[in-house]
Amino acid sequence: VAVLTGTTIGTLGSNTNGTTIYTAGSQGGRVISLTGATNDTVTVNVLLYILRGATIIPVGLVNIPLSSGNTNAARFVVDFLNGSNIPGLPVDNTGRQYIPLMPNDILRATTLANLSGGTSAWLTAHGQDYQ
Repeated sequence: VAVLTGTTIGTLGSNTNGTTIYTAGSQGGRVISLTGATNDTVTVNVLLYILRGATIIPVGLVNIPLSSGNTNAARFVVDFLNGSNIPGLPVDNTGRQYIPLMPNDILRATTLANLSGGTSAWLTAHGQDYQ
């Protein structure tokens, strides 16, 4: 789980203030599930990228609507890999998108604007390392 706060604001193409979500093993791996929730009262735009050594590889920008996964009115978390949030990702044999990772790649996230004071966004990833 990665926690994004008001201090995780970053910029496209930069590793500034990135928060690690998942680190691939020595043979590589894939992220098969990635969800996000927030208790902020405004929309949170999350930039996903892969850090490969010193190289930044943008994956996509996903919008987490206000209070997603936090209140009864917006009780559903956002599925980053639902097929429409990040177009162009590969699809596995079950029809689900995944994020492929090379050996020791680090999947990271940052926000494009400061979160409101005292609020956070939580990203939960599930992955598999290759053997």
